[in-house]
Amino acid sequence: MFWHVGIPNFGDDINPDFFERISGKRIRLTRRRDRLHFLGIGSILAKATGASTVLGSGFLVPSDSTPTMPRAVVALRGALSRAALSSADDTLLGDPLALADRLIARPARRRGIAYVPHCRNAERAKRLFADSIAVIDPRRPPLDVIADIAASEAVISQSLHGLIVADAFGVPNLWAAPHDGMKGRFKFDDYFSTLDRPKEAHAETAELMARPPMAAFSVGRFLHDKDRLAEALAQASVEGPRQ
Repeated sequence: MFWHVGIPNFGDDINPDFFERISGKRIRLTRRRDRLHFLGIGSILAKATGASTVLGSGFLVPSDSTPTMPRAVVALRGALSRAALSSADDTLLGDPLALADRLIARPARRRGIAYVPHCRNAERAKRLFADSIAVIDPRRPPLDVIADIAASEAVISQSLHGLIVADAFGVPNLWAAPHDGMKGRFKFDDYFSTLDRPKEAHAETAELMARPPMAAFSVGRFLHDKDRLAEALAQASVEGPRQ
């Protein structure tokens, strides 16, 4: 399986844990995208080759050129990625972490409101906001990050997968606007296309962290069949990349 490896980030690093749990098979990272492989969770669809089987990946930004068609598509993150890839209208949609509530049980213990910054913004967020709000560092082990989000009373998240996990567990959440290094909102809108309504971005400010507008928090309702998504991802993971 191929996934993004760089600055530690739970939304990328969760790939082996997630797919091993749903398939019962060992998942190994590959750099050889010229050989048959899976593309896993993340904004990595532009990395697809003719040897890729896509398991819920999406595009980071819309492409100016015609993207490479993967060998097979089991699921895509959202409708924007489906349109950009010119995939069939009946393609399964859903980020795999929309199934995060099937990875672990929601902890009984509740913490207060927490903030999940983007991984590149984690140190700055802790420095600026830790006195006002609990900061969940997305660079920590992925299952620990998921458990912390699930245990929160509410979540502000600049991280896409922070929002996805919060929605999966029914934790009210609010979107902190992406910073300049995050390349815009395409991946967010791609995910929002699978929900009953989009989320509104709020500027990441000290005021937001100290006095979050509770009326603006919401839980996105996933519009697609989670059982069907889970079954398709599990079956593909067991069978291996499409020949």
